[in-house]
Amino acid sequence: MIAKISRGWRPSGLVRYLMGPGRANEHVGQRVVAAWDGCAEAHQPGRRADGSFDVAGLVAELSDPAVAAGVSLTPPAKGERRPKQGPVWHCSLRCAPEDPVLSDEQWSQVVEDLMDRTGIARRGDVDGCRWVAIRHADDHVHVAAVLVGQVSGRRVSPSFDKRRARETCQAWEERLDLVRTAGVDRSSVTGPSRAELEKAARLGLTQRLGELSDSSSREWLRRQVRAAAVQARDAEAFVSVLADRGVMVRPRYAVAGDRASGMVGYAVAVPHDVNGVGESVWFSGRRLAADLSLPNLRARWASAEPVVSVESAGVRRYRSRASRVERAAAVAGAVSAMGQASAALREAVSGDGGVRVVVVAEGAGRGGDGVVHAVGDMLAAVETVTAGQVVARQVGGRAGADLDRAVRVPYRVLPVRWSPAAEALRSAAWRLAAAGPLGRDGGEDAARLIAAVAAVVAEVVALREAQQRPAQAAAARRSYAALTAVPAAAVSPPVGVVPGARSPVAVQDRREPPRPVPPRRSPVHEHRPSPGRGPGLGR
Repeated sequence: MIAKISRGWRPSGLVRYLMGPGRANEHVGQRVVAAWDGCAEAHQPGRRADGSFDVAGLVAELSDPAVAAGVSLTPPAKGERRPKQGPVWHCSLRCAPEDPVLSDEQWSQVVEDLMDRTGIARRGDVDGCRWVAIRHADDHVHVAAVLVGQVSGRRVSPSFDKRRARETCQAWEERLDLVRTAGVDRSSVTGPSRAELEKAARLGLTQRLGELSDSSSREWLRRQVRAAAVQARDAEAFVSVLADRGVMVRPRYAVAGDRASGMVGYAVAVPHDVNGVGESVWFSGRRLAADLSLPNLRARWASAEPVVSVESAGVRRYRSRASRVERAAAVAGAVSAMGQASAALREAVSGDGGVRVVVVAEGAGRGGDGVVHAVGDMLAAVETVTAGQVVARQVGGRAGADLDRAVRVPYRVLPVRWSPAAEALRSAAWRLAAAGPLGRDGGEDAARLIAAVAAVVAEVVALREAQQRPAQAAAARRSYAALTAVPAAAVSPPVGVVPGARSPVAVQDRREPPRPVPPRRSPVHEHRPSPGRGPGLGR
């Protein structure tokens, strides 16, 4: 069971949506299953002649304490000084597809426990906030509350409500024998909002970017930044690589407009992706992912020895072309480093009677985290150099997107320390990325790289499972499935079965056409791809 919490201003809009037909008539059997006074039936909205629900009475009941206390239920006008968060609290509780269908009574008990744990309406508290739980599907319910005390009229600000909601979900998973979900570990990233997904579908972003079916500007930019972080080794080169990949880049300097003052941050955007007033939609590195902020990127670049670079037009640039011998050496070095990383991860996990436990002596667990984080860079490098290869078309960016969560360290983002195996793996990833695309005859090398990276990802799965990090283990398992989904007949040698890999996992057929890499350009204050290049949404 998972919970999603948001805040707003208008209870009328929320209740009308919950009791309405939905965006695509997906709401069925709309009804109130629980309420603040324990009398759900007394608050059931009546139906109008056209079959719709008359929710005016329910909205008035929820809003009465706020209206009496003079608490505004409309968002502030521009420039008006008012609380940033509205008094309307909304939480959706959803079961897993494998879970049994809960009864209205069971959902009522779950919601009452949630209100008590969050402090919004504690059991027996006459000053608790008014709330209702509305159900319009088998697998989830919505809770709408107005955060104003019924008696005192004071605004209520629930502390740690998301944490308490997580505790509630886990408690009821155990009590009702539901699918267990992972605890909060802050290793996930902010996913695309419904508005971003609808915008991507409306503008044809998926087709224009050549991405996955659930692609959005945020996800595409995250993938490009992750790849650029492996192709570059300093901030200026990083900005240049992003521009080469068709991304708009806006560096931020300590002194505005003065490059000599030093770069302190950056923002990226998809060309022609604009908001309602025609302004580009920018994302900072931290908004994409915590480990993609500039300070964390610098820490990553400083964690291993540098690779060979060349000077071009006074800007430090990394070689996009390499000889066949250099490329073969980079591939061999990457495969060897991945083998050493697999061995290091196996050493970080020991078996005793069939039960796998993390070895904590000598900081092995922390060293394992460093290797795992470097595996993310290696996979990004492999995706970069194998772009265009038949063997890699089914891998695409899905494997990296799935592994993205598994490589972060819970609550810290970056590892405490980098072990020698982690440093060697990261250096090998940078050398591989510097060697450039494998070329038309690089199918065999691509197969070797994908097989090697799949084997080390299998070890990541084992480590995360032994560390009892189920969400990260599941993410690594999905990445492994994408890497091993390539048909054996498409390559030589086959990579459908990875030597030394862990137990097989479910695979899915995911396809993505390759995207050509445009020529390099020198960085400017704001890097904009020239017309006709990149994933322009206006074309």
